[in-house]
Amino acid sequence: MVNTVPDCEICGFESQGFHFGVVACRACSAFFRRTAVCPKWSLKKCQNPKKCKKGKGGYQCKPCRLKRCYDVGMDTKKFQFDRDGLIQVSKSSKLSKTFEMFVGRPEYVLFCTPGTSAQISNPKTLIDVSYLVEKASKVLLDGPAKPLIARDQLHKLAIGFSFLENTSTEMKKFTLARKEDVMKIWEFYFLTVAKWLTYFDEFQKLDHETKMQLLLSVWHVWGRLDKLLATAVNRRRGICETKNLLTLSNGVLIDVNKQEVDVGWMTNYREEQVLTFIDGVRARELLTEIDPLVKLEPSDVESAYMLAQLCFHYAGKRHSGEIEEICDHFQDVLAENLHNYYVNEKKMDRYSGRLAKLMKVNSAVQKNIWENRSKIELSKTFDMLSIESSHPEMFYDTGF
Repeated sequence: MVNTVPDCEICGFESQGFHFGVVACRACSAFFRRTAVCPKWSLKKCQNPKKCKKGKGGYQCKPCRLKRCYDVGMDTKKFQFDRDGLIQVSKSSKLSKTFEMFVGRPEYVLFCTPGTSAQISNPKTLIDVSYLVEKASKVLLDGPAKPLIARDQLHKLAIGFSFLENTSTEMKKFTLARKEDVMKIWEFYFLTVAKWLTYFDEFQKLDHETKMQLLLSVWHVWGRLDKLLATAVNRRRGICETKNLLTLSNGVLIDVNKQEVDVGWMTNYREEQVLTFIDGVRARELLTEIDPLVKLEPSDVESAYMLAQLCFHYAGKRHSGEIEEICDHFQDVLAENLHNYYVNEKKMDRYSGRLAKLMKVNSAVQKNIWENRSKIELSKTFDMLSIESSHPEMFYDTGF
């Protein structure tokens, strides 16, 4: 039996498959893709009332054509479900029974029933971090675990988390990352950063809501740099003998060339398809920044400054307004402390070259975060991950 190709529901000419939820031709699909994002055309009236009419080639102005698109059910939210076909189908040909061949869908896009929401066909798994957030909130309310006597606030932060003392020498190989393992790392970083921030007097002056907002913003940024600093320490110790090894300060050892990730709990895609969207938080793209840290051998004071500068610079740019002013003040205080450290303790009047090299690493981490945002947006557009969080602001810029 010979099937005929249905006409485009907008212009009446031959269609080329589903587009934005309706049977349409490529021309009308491209028109809708361009004009649907521009609100001015949906507000305008017909610009050619004498010639605009229904039927083949009947819509002579953009407002009428766009209105017709909406009337037949076109919706930008349905973009990933009914993609443009890549194969020309003639009227005399037999339509392929294979949906993938008909619409030309790349294999890495999930197949959903046209018109069905992704939430129904790809149900979300809720990750409830309420208890973890509550626990961190209590840490901030209780303050430092023990009183510290230090010459200034930067020195307190350095003592609060000493990379030379706290970076574990007992390695735990991380060959398969399961859901439980990933969540343990989240918990480690979130609570470690909360405890670390309690040693910063200026931070302690803030109201509790602002403290939590900053913590929810910076914990994963702190974690990215932690991986680089801890790996540099362990390379100098001879624990990480090859450059494919990455360590966390809690002793987790990762071979980035061999590590496998169980992604079944977060997506219906294959591992190699989804991991590229969370490579930023895994720090794989930042391995080249470890060599400079090995050569520079940053002290605990310098490491504390790098962590604080990176976190507060990121938070200020992310939130702007009052938060940005607070973070700028924090950076000014710590920069003055660092100056005194170099001049008074290290007797270095000319330290700008060394500091520039350290800040170059921070800039690479910040740039990596910005560059990965486009990947994250793409993963959201195609509904790559089947997870939702009770506190989505905690996972902003992480890929999850």
